Amino acid sequence: MSKRKPSSRRRTSAKSGGSGLWSWLLLFGVAVGGIQVYEHRDSLMPKLKDTVAAVSKPSAPQPRSREVAAERPKPSATQTVALPASGAPVPPRAIAMPNGAATMSTQASTNALPSSRPPVENVSLGAKPGTFAFCGRSGLNNCVADGNTFWFKGEKMKLAGIAVPQTDQARCLEERQKGFAAKVRLRDMLNGGNFQVASMGGASTLSRSGVSFADQLVREGLALPAGRGNQSWCG
Repeated sequence: MSKRKPSSRRRTSAKSGGSGLWSWLLLFGVAVGGIQVYEHRDSLMPKLKDTVAAVSKPSAPQPRSREVAAERPKPSATQTVALPASGAPVPPRAIAMPNGAATMSTQASTNALPSSRPPVENVSLGAKPGTFAFCGRSGLNNCVADGNTFWFKGEKMKLAGIAVPQTDQARCLEERQKGFAAKVRLRDMLNGGNFQVASMGGASTLSRSGVSFADQLVREGLALPAGRGNQSWCG
C-alpha cells in the first residue's frame, strides 16, 4: 500500500505543471500582442475607427418595390357604317363650315382670280351746266377733240371700240359733216349729267344708266364698230 501513493502524486504534479505552462504561454502571447499594438497604434487606430463605425452604422432599409399593374387601354368604340345594297362606298359626312370661314374662303377665292373688269369711276359734274366745250377755246381741260376723243381734268380719254369720222383730215365733205356731228353729240352726252368711266388699255368706256356712249353713237350712225373692213364715210 505504501508503494502506490507516489505514482498518483507524480500524475497530479505533471498535470498541474502542463496547465501552468500553457497559462504562461498565453500570457506571453497577449503581452507580445499588446506591445505590437502599442508600437503600431498610429496606423491601426484609423482602421479600427472605420471598422467600428461601419459595424455600428445601421444599414439603410432597401426600398420596397411596388408592383403597379399597367392600365389596360380601353378599346375604342368602333363605328359601323351601313353600306347600301349595291355595295358602293358611302361618301364621308359633310362638315358644316361657320359663316366666318365661309366668308374668308369666298374672299380668298375671289382675290385669287384675276379681275377681268376694269375699275369704274363715277364722274359727278354737279349743277354747273356746259362743263365740256370744244378743245381750242378753254385749253385741254374738260373739252371734246372729236367724236371719240376728249380731255377730262387735263387727261386725254378715248372711247373704246368705235371709229368715228374725221373733221380735220376728212376725205370728203360728208365725212367732215358727220365728224362734226359726232363731236357735238359726244359733248352733249358728256354735259348730260353724271356718268361712269371704266378705263383699260389706254381706252375708256363711258356709260350713263347702263347705256354706253359708244353704242349710242353707233346707233345714231355717227360711229362704226372698230375693226370693220369698210370704214369709208364718203358716198
